[in-house]
Amino acid sequence: MLEQDFEQRMRLGRLFDMYGGLLTEKQQQCLRFYFYDDLSLTEIAEEMEVSRQAVHDLLKRVEQTLERNEKKLGLLARDTRDKERLRSVIQLLTAEPSQKEQAISILNEMCGEGR
Repeated sequence: MLEQDFEQRMRLGRLFDMYGGLLTEKQQQCLRFYFYDDLSLTEIAEEMEVSRQAVHDLLKRVEQTLERNEKKLGLLARDTRDKERLRSVIQLLTAEPSQKEQAISILNEMCGEGR
């Protein structure tokens, strides 16, 4: 359960990095306190002069908004996929230098994906 919470927190942080600019200033401030300052819900509530429940509800709504943005735009999925492909290129070039052509092919394919 704890690891799942950690995984979800990491995902939310990455979604915030990708889509944070689309949030309101209040939503951004709350997430900055949560991620960058590592404040508890109670501490955030004190900083924002709202109840702990209001912070909890805001974080849940923001999480839903970020997930909705990801579902529509898919930036996090693309980033994850690209990193996996780059790792495979690095592996091909370091572990199996004879696979240079395959590595180049993967890189060319990545560049041709509408970027």
